Amino acid sequence: MIRLIMITLLIPAFSLFAHAQEGEEEFKTIFSSDYSSGGYGAPELKLGNVNNNMSLLMGGRGGWIIGHRFVVGGAGYGLTTNNNFYYSEPLLDANGNMVDSTRNLRLDMGYGGLLLEFIAMPKKAVHLSFPIIIGAGGTSVGAEIAQDPNQIDLTEFNTYDFVESSAFFVVEPGVSLELNMTRFFRLDFGATYRFISGTDLVHVRNNDLSDLTFSLALKFGSF
Repeated sequence: MIRLIMITLLIPAFSLFAHAQEGEEEFKTIFSSDYSSGGYGAPELKLGNVNNNMSLLMGGRGGWIIGHRFVVGGAGYGLTTNNNFYYSEPLLDANGNMVDSTRNLRLDMGYGGLLLEFIAMPKKAVHLSFPIIIGAGGTSVGAEIAQDPNQIDLTEFNTYDFVESSAFFVVEPGVSLELNMTRFFRLDFGATYRFISGTDLVHVRNNDLSDLTFSLALKFGSF
């Protein structure tokens, strides 16, 4: 009987102690201040090989920052430099004979998609981030049009005729070194690898469009 009374008295006492301990801590919820959100936008330059030519891509990325560490957003880039290459293929001449013909071709490409990013130790002046882009894009090939040597209209020089185009799927993971310049501006130096699949071009393969790139981004926002 005495043991039962002791247990009955101890249970409320333990409950009061536990409640007092909880009262010393902040009550945390999914939408509490610990899960503050922000966002950023960033113009970006990417330098790397596209179809064995050193190329420059311009674009940008941005998104919603959750808890200072997780980013959900979007990104998009386009090829800005002239990407020309020569391609040899058999063709029929005027007499119906098969001959080897070399054509000057030009490649154009652009892509974009969902951006996911993890920022490690975001409040440190120098830290790392790990972005990944999952999306799609398109590429096209054009052939240089042979010009009349008597042509004097300069606007007609270096024109290209459409040859083929294709859509593709892209996954581009990377790692970046970020510098907190101010509370609202970060410098981002990155390296990514662009994995491309699904192209059905004759003159260019998936491997020709996939390669390592180095990037510079200027991030502006509330971090």
